Amino acid sequence: MRELRLYVMDGDEPAGRWRIVDRTRLEVAEGDVWVTVEGQPDDHWLGAGASLTLLPGTRAWVSAGPRGATFAFGPLAAPAVRPVSAWWRPFAAWRDGRRHAAASLPT
Repeated sequence: MRELRLYVMDGDEPAGRWRIVDRTRLEVAEGDVWVTVEGQPDDHWLGAGASLTLLPGTRAWVSAGPRGATFAFGPLAAPAVRPVSAWWRPFAAWRDGRRHAAASLPT
């Protein structure tokens, strides 16, 4: 399960400011959204179906296009875990057989 916060903004509303805490994806469901990210020289215009990844600590100003917009903030999907290739297993087995103690007592 994941949490999505859905926002509806009219075209004549002032921009809202968000401070991003976790890696977040802004997803536009309907309309056009204008996003200004603090510290970035360019603004982002996102249409329906588009998304923008926002990093922790980011401050973003979000505004709707003239017809309004519906958008959501949601967590990014966790990256898929890839299985490690098995080429290293024979080497690891050989090395484990030759393992020495990490430290020894003085004799």
